[in-house]
Amino acid sequence: MKILNIIILAALPFTVFSQKNKVQGAWRALSDYESTLPDNPDPSYLLKAKENIDLAAANEETKNQVKTHSYKLRIYTSLFSENLKAEEKKLTATIADKNERMQTAYGNVSTVEFDEANKSLLKIQELDAKKFEKIIKGETDTDEEGKLFTSISQILVYQANLATGKYKLKKFDEAADLFESLAISNTLMTGKKDTSNFYNACVCAQKAKNPTKIFDYNKKMIDLGISTSYNYQTIYELKSSLNDTVSAMEYLAKGRTQFPNDVYLMNKETEIFLQKGQQEKALANLKTAIEKEPNNAILQYVIGNVYDNLANPKGKSGKDTTKPADYEALVVKAAEHYQKAVDLKPANQESYFNTLYNLGALYNNYGNTLYNKSMEKATIVDLVKKQKEYEAKAAEYYKKAIPYLEQALDVKANDPTTMSALRTLYYKTGNEVKGKEMNDKIKASK
Repeated sequence: MKILNIIILAALPFTVFSQKNKVQGAWRALSDYESTLPDNPDPSYLLKAKENIDLAAANEETKNQVKTHSYKLRIYTSLFSENLKAEEKKLTATIADKNERMQTAYGNVSTVEFDEANKSLLKIQELDAKKFEKIIKGETDTDEEGKLFTSISQILVYQANLATGKYKLKKFDEAADLFESLAISNTLMTGKKDTSNFYNACVCAQKAKNPTKIFDYNKKMIDLGISTSYNYQTIYELKSSLNDTVSAMEYLAKGRTQFPNDVYLMNKETEIFLQKGQQEKALANLKTAIEKEPNNAILQYVIGNVYDNLANPKGKSGKDTTKPADYEALVVKAAEHYQKAVDLKPANQESYFNTLYNLGALYNNYGNTLYNKSMEKATIVDLVKKQKEYEAKAAEYYKKAIPYLEQALDVKANDPTTMSALRTLYYKTGNEVKGKEMNDKIKASK
């Protein structure tokens, strides 16, 4: 047993020595390849270098050495370069323009070798941050460090061109990863967060329709403190499409806090407030929005509609409930914003119809409310005497309603609800001729 142990112990130094030889062998083969550049490159040397460095990178004794990853980075960068040249050569017969040919080659080439080189780049920084920082600044003491600096510079160029090439060929999934990788590399090299390429990664993930990447890349920008309202918008829309309401609302709330003046996020929150019947909260958002876009016809319409709903609340059954104490003031506000929307004339015909119809309906309902309220206050003695007075007061608003409903009918001909409302108003205001005409029109449309 003792003899066996001695034999095993004696074998260990040989194994370590053997792995060091693999690193040395990789360097020799890489040097042989580099000696053939640029006139007559011999890729067979690269394959030999790759074989040796792969063994060294997999071994416990050498896998965490800066030297191992320095050689691996250079070897795999050269392998990728050879593959790119071959890809570009294939396209010479079909694409005459050199720039377009190269961009297409970047779009077609495999990124396997490039990815390995990039991993080694990150590993070198992890193993020896001080040396890495010195080298990327170009402060090299040896020829080998100078060659490493050159390869690192190449990686950054390749990374940018690969991302652009994949994007051009609509390989958005790959482009997303490459833009994110480029952002990390640039951040590593400059010490400044690369907002632009992180954003490009988000856009590509969106185009790729990849939910995982859409969330991850947008969240990364948020976590790094370089987010824009776009990141919150995108996550909100993604989570909403996946019916993850809790997360959707969480990111919408965070986005509103970070970007309180963003119109999109404000509008989304307003929609939710309106859906939940939280009119006052919705109105607060809309007032802020209209200050920024006073000539937005749709915003004016929506604000008018909120005031309209506040003035004319409905119960769960959909029936009218008790009018609020400030009913008249709310009606005035609703009419003011509806009128602005009418004057601005929404481009969308459906929205324009709704604006006209709602303003007409508002005046009609106000006339009805005035009449009913007055009749409630009247005593039996003066009921007959006052009835005409009350009717005349209500008729003022019935007459104000008619032109808007007529315009609404011009926008949407034969709309049954509008025709029915107009028929009633014509008769209420004593216009028997138009009342009969509208009645005939309703019968003809059935």
